[in-house]
Amino acid sequence: MSISKRQEEILELLNEHSFLTVERLSALTYTSPSSIRRDLTQLQTLSLIKRTHGGASIFNAIHQSVPLNSRMSQNISEKRKIAKRAATLLHDGQSVMLDGSSTAGFLIPYIAKHKDMIVFTNNMLTATNAINYGIATHCTGGFSVDRSAVLSGAQAYRAVTEIHPDILFFSSKSLSKAGIISDPIPEENYIRTIMLKNAKFSVFLCDSEKFDTESLYQLISIDDIDVCVFDKPFPALRAKCQILV
Repeated sequence: MSISKRQEEILELLNEHSFLTVERLSALTYTSPSSIRRDLTQLQTLSLIKRTHGGASIFNAIHQSVPLNSRMSQNISEKRKIAKRAATLLHDGQSVMLDGSSTAGFLIPYIAKHKDMIVFTNNMLTATNAINYGIATHCTGGFSVDRSAVLSGAQAYRAVTEIHPDILFFSSKSLSKAGIISDPIPEENYIRTIMLKNAKFSVFLCDSEKFDTESLYQLISIDDIDVCVFDKPFPALRAKCQILV
């Protein structure tokens, strides 16, 4: 299920203000309260916000355990920019693997513009969105990681092992200036290692908020990736791979 431009605006406002009433959101977006309530219902269904009496909050703002789905609400403009740039690597007839990241999910509208595409993913929201766009779609199965739409575990690992896509788009939590890609969630990290092993061409998607950071589990060196796509330059990065900005 994709989100609308107005829903993106609502998420950005909630990220900025922590909590807003329906009436305030209505005034800020020049939208009727009834339409705002429908938007909030959909955003809550996607685990992006929490509805409260008279308004809504972002999960982060109320210090609850943050579902991985809430990543969809973060750095939206940067992720759109990255997806648009990465889409230049697409062409008709490709088999495309998208990892569980929200960043990879932003490629779906661009994939839909091409003919005879096949999408494989371990993210149920990404799969649903791809289906809604009319793309031939395969979802790996597996268990839900941290109550999210991202799937992992033995069933997912077996499925991904059998898939050898033309191109893989993936992201991760951290990119150090030494070029090491890492992530704090071992289940996501491991399934990406299988994806990387089987893909004919690999593309790392990374927004600048992740620059010069490190997470617990190392995934791969950036020099072992075919192309990296950023929203802005990373001058301190030591890398030999092709970088698109």
